[in-house]
Amino acid sequence: MKAIHVNSTLPSVPYLGRLKGPDGYQVEDFELLTTILSAAAWRRFNGPVKLYTDHVGEAYYRRLGMTELWDGGIDTDVLESLPPLIHHNVFWTAGRVAALRAETAPFVSLDTDLIVWGALDDLITSEFMALHPEPLHHMIYKPRCELSTPTGYVWEEWDWEATPCNAALTYFADDRLTEMFHAKAMEFIVGNPVQREAVDRLPVYDVFVAQRLLPMCALRLGVRPTYFLDWPRPGRNSETMAGGGRNELVTHVWAYKDALKGDPDHREAFCRQCVARIRTDYPGLVGMLRHMPSIQRYLS
Repeated sequence: MKAIHVNSTLPSVPYLGRLKGPDGYQVEDFELLTTILSAAAWRRFNGPVKLYTDHVGEAYYRRLGMTELWDGGIDTDVLESLPPLIHHNVFWTAGRVAALRAETAPFVSLDTDLIVWGALDDLITSEFMALHPEPLHHMIYKPRCELSTPTGYVWEEWDWEATPCNAALTYFADDRLTEMFHAKAMEFIVGNPVQREAVDRLPVYDVFVAQRLLPMCALRLGVRPTYFLDWPRPGRNSETMAGGGRNELVTHVWAYKDALKGDPDHREAFCRQCVARIRTDYPGLVGMLRHMPSIQRYLS
């Protein structure tokens, strides 16, 4: 089964693991390593993986010698053709919305900080699957009356009781869903007047699109979303597979990024663990690491 990674360099929000500074665009060392493991593990157990990025992203990965990771190719046309009037620091997954529409089902979308350590085929249970459900009562999921919209936008009759989904890992079996989601998402994104979130690190608007509007579209098409992981409560996030049993299939680093950024010891240990896994499972990629300045220190 094919998969896609998406990385737009336009957003500069702190929780993505990307940096923009005097030296230009960069990806944090720990996310470079998870990107390598994400692509390599997917290729080993599931199939080809393709990257959607822009010219800056493609040049950055090429400079680091990483382009060989994506055996499905690298596409820059889709993200370079994003419509104007998008506030990318608010809608930081707008590039993924466009990439989903550009792909042909069936396929999987996985974040570069998510690693699938085995085959997914036997776990497919519906035409649309997401990593795990999320609680609708969480403060990040705002009611319709609290969401600003572009001029002239008219709300449709969506099912506002639909369960939100974590979209770090999604499976699409039907192009109808990606087509509808792209159309409805762009109607909400393009020209939306919100230029920054009201509360730092609470991405209300992007999460509405990526994790609420997406399952709303699925239900509109008569598709009942299913999930790879259970989420019995936030304290046990990602520990249990949807069908029972301990999760040893998926690693998602998202919630750990603050610790990695704020604690040098955590960062050191994590990066060395990733390097050790690459050496053990993918020794052919160790040469790539030697040409990555931010990773070289973890090789000794």
